Amino acid sequence: MLGKVRHKNLVALLGYCTDNGERLLVYEYMPQGTLSQHLFNWEQNGVKPLDWNARLYIALDVAHGMQYLHNLAYKIIIHRDLKPSNILLDDNLRAKVSDFGLAKLAPEDKASVETRLAGTFGYLAPEYAATGRVNTKSDVYSFGVVLMELITGEKALDEKRSEDKIHLVPWFRH
Repeated sequence: MLGKVRHKNLVALLGYCTDNGERLLVYEYMPQGTLSQHLFNWEQNGVKPLDWNARLYIALDVAHGMQYLHNLAYKIIIHRDLKPSNILLDDNLRAKVSDFGLAKLAPEDKASVETRLAGTFGYLAPEYAATGRVNTKSDVYSFGVVLMELITGEKALDEKRSEDKIHLVPWFRH
């Protein structure tokens, strides 16, 4: 699936190999690591906090990458695990979506795909968690959670917060 997917906001697959039954994928190097490292652990990682311009460009880059997967690729691709640790940054803090291990191709004749529940709690769309059916809107929900994290600098799910504030999403509903 990934061999046919090329976009400036998706991490490029450079090659692959198999060795003794083990399959390895080789991706482009992203020197600034993950968005998660810059949002939540920037002091421990020795980086500066992201300014508003950088956050805006990261949001736009991720949106463009997801738009490609959902509308412009050879087939509709549902990522199913969009989160800050799967968004990688280059030297200019430009973002690329990575980790397509849970990605699904959407059948052209169906609005959603039934699948086993997979992804990261805190980023899963409620309807996906309830029904096991996933579609591009599930990724849009995850992207919305990432936007909340970009705005607040808070994790989607943080057990260090008080019981009524563990989840970030309800903060935005009130």
